[in-house]
Amino acid sequence: MFILKNGVVWDGLNHDPVKADILVENGKIAKIASDIECSQAKVVPVDGCMVLPGFIDSLNVYGCRGPGWGVNDIAESTDPVLPQMNAVFAFDQDGMNFQEIYRYGVTASGISPMPNNVLAGKAAVFYSYGRHPYEMLLKEEAAQVASVSGAAKKLYGPQNKMPMTRMGSFSLLKEAFTKAQQYNKEKEYEPKAEALIPVLQGQTPLFVNCATKPEMKGILHMLQDFPQVKPVLTGAFCLDTSFEEVAAGQVPVILGDLTDAFSPYGEMVDFAAVKELLAKGAVIACSSCGDRSASGKESLLWNGIQWYKHGIEANQVLRAMTSTPARLLGVDRLTGSLEVGKNADMVVWTHNPICSYRAAVKAAYIKGENILEKERYASCW
Repeated sequence: MFILKNGVVWDGLNHDPVKADILVENGKIAKIASDIECSQAKVVPVDGCMVLPGFIDSLNVYGCRGPGWGVNDIAESTDPVLPQMNAVFAFDQDGMNFQEIYRYGVTASGISPMPNNVLAGKAAVFYSYGRHPYEMLLKEEAAQVASVSGAAKKLYGPQNKMPMTRMGSFSLLKEAFTKAQQYNKEKEYEPKAEALIPVLQGQTPLFVNCATKPEMKGILHMLQDFPQVKPVLTGAFCLDTSFEEVAAGQVPVILGDLTDAFSPYGEMVDFAAVKELLAKGAVIACSSCGDRSASGKESLLWNGIQWYKHGIEANQVLRAMTSTPARLLGVDRLTGSLEVGKNADMVVWTHNPICSYRAAVKAAYIKGENILEKERYASCW
């Protein structure tokens, strides 16, 4: 049990920051108030420092690609329709690009199959620290990942296999959903159809990688035939105010990586439109994902800084990096904001990192443990 004393608390819910103490008990936030007194609690002074929820990267491939990108366990490229793939079995906490990611404020991540396939498989949510992957696992099967962007065409076109066009991608996607609708597992087990049942029933969201306006409009049109499917547009670089479903908060968006120098899409983002959509109630998360699923440790923070530099208020940027991704990944009852009853997943910064390049991490807590003070095991097993 401990008290973070005299911090400036940003709750991740778009409320104004307040000077307050935070009482943590059994790994959860027990109280947030001014001048908390508890004789049994250790006092941790954080005078004037910013206390933020840990960042959550909505989609990435952290821990699934080896040194020099030579090992790739997250991109099964034998078939463009593989919804039964599960990112849990690709994750390796000892992966080079996952090490000490919490030093950049990230306490949890949605680990996603690469969007190289029309249906790529199931994303999972992992904490940024633990003794082994299954201790770090926050949620399995958090989303089904799909793609109608150019990645599948680039992969399968040279093999003279479908999809070679955007038409092919949409055709394969619709065919897979139609077969799953007709599926009867008592008659014959089919793993692809089985994996899509929770999506068709609206129990698991469909994260669709779609960079351009035709791709985004196309997926919303196609899914009219499957009304229970809950789409989330990922990448979505060409988002504008014509997307009424987004403006109304009915279709969330995970805006992709703006820092990928190899992608042509980052410069296409219309931040005036993003700002207007947020004002109308749109649900938009900041991420370092996109057509290429970039995965630098600092990428999420740099994307948040880009949002801020383009006129999005710091509170809105923080929400897009914390409570919004938690909600989209289905872990918002546990993490993503500083509220009583939630896991004490929080980072203490010298300054607000969204607004200041001077910001440095002083402490990073996951379930109430300051992981900067812990030693990693030599082996996860």
